[in-house]
Amino acid sequence: MLVLEASARWGGVVQTVHEDGLVLETGPDAMLATKPDGVTLVRALGLGDRIVPTNPALRTVYVVRRGVLHPMPEGMVLGVPTRAFPVLRSGLLSWPAKLRLLAEPLVASRSPEPDESVARFARRRLGREAWERLADPLLGGIHAGDTETLSIRATFPRLVELEARHGSLVRGMRAMVAERTADAGAAFVSLAGGLSELVDALVRALPGDALRASAPARAIERTGDGWRVVTGAEAIDARAVVVALPAPRAHPLVGPLDRALADELAAIPFESTAIVLLAFERAAVAHPLDGYGLLVPRAEGGRLTACGFFSTKFPGRAPADRVTLRAFLGSRHDRTVLDLDDEAMVATALRELTPLLGLRGAPGHVRVCRWPESTPQMELGHADRVRRVEERVRALPGLYLTGAGLRVTGLPDTIADATATAARVLAGP
Repeated sequence: MLVLEASARWGGVVQTVHEDGLVLETGPDAMLATKPDGVTLVRALGLGDRIVPTNPALRTVYVVRRGVLHPMPEGMVLGVPTRAFPVLRSGLLSWPAKLRLLAEPLVASRSPEPDESVARFARRRLGREAWERLADPLLGGIHAGDTETLSIRATFPRLVELEARHGSLVRGMRAMVAERTADAGAAFVSLAGGLSELVDALVRALPGDALRASAPARAIERTGDGWRVVTGAEAIDARAVVVALPAPRAHPLVGPLDRALADELAAIPFESTAIVLLAFERAAVAHPLDGYGLLVPRAEGGRLTACGFFSTKFPGRAPADRVTLRAFLGSRHDRTVLDLDDEAMVATALRELTPLLGLRGAPGHVRVCRWPESTPQMELGHADRVRRVEERVRALPGLYLTGAGLRVTGLPDTIADATATAARVLAGP
């Protein structure tokens, strides 16, 4: 086995930085614990005692409405209410919208359709205002995408399953929450020193001569019944090749092998995003930061899409007298965000966060993290595209594709897909 990495650093979008007494995540900051493959890998690597759950006491997520922060009603999961009273007393929605949302169990379910956008699904089940104020910033924000074009089956298949099984998202989510409560586990977890501990453990678990960093693949060629990977320094022969890259980067490698396959991969869009990491003295932030963060609906008109209260979400991320924030910018609706220089990006984040959180003075620590074309958009028709890709890959025995944006997205699902791909490689001819 040989693993080639184009970068000098292992881990891709996963990167933890330790600076000035702070633990900073420049990419993803957590793994969804309810999808077990990520946690299973962590434990298999001997890091079980390093797992840290999200703060169980301060779980509020705020949503901006007309410039004011409103707590998302308790019991809300992916925009679906599991309790009525918190919705009724919330100032986030109008009374007609509250009644429409709580009447979701009365909305007739539909027979399965070939595909449906996240927006259409959410409006149909939850109502227009709940889509605009809850589902769009939450479900769209997770993927930095446009809910009008994202496929509900590709991005949130569990919601489709809940409607099909229970005839209602509310009834289905209540049943799911009851099962999760019985397990008594956190929804999200990280590692004590940040997610890079997982990357470091993977690197340590493999033989040193099996890892080559700063070795980008330039070409993949057929050699009889095998394969050859050409890097800038050598040509490597192999029985099988796994292309574990985002679709746009896989496109030039597979193009000479199968142009139609390459075109299918090139047609999967990826959006650019940025994260602005900010650290303040605790006294310089008026808001109590008593939750995981805030969401900003598009109707608010700003460039900020969300902000995570990182030092609240996980323990040990900042000293007790300081707090860390993760401001998110960029989406399908704001494709020019990376045109801003670092100074302008920080200024944008501070300008929009200051009235919401009561920020005073300049941050003591700032870091801008740019992620060009890093977030896959699994849009309408994605499942059909994946089927066409898999059909063409089967005509190239010994070649395998994996990576975020093809069959899956998110760390646990990407780990699961990579594990399944490795099993197919080992079982292959």
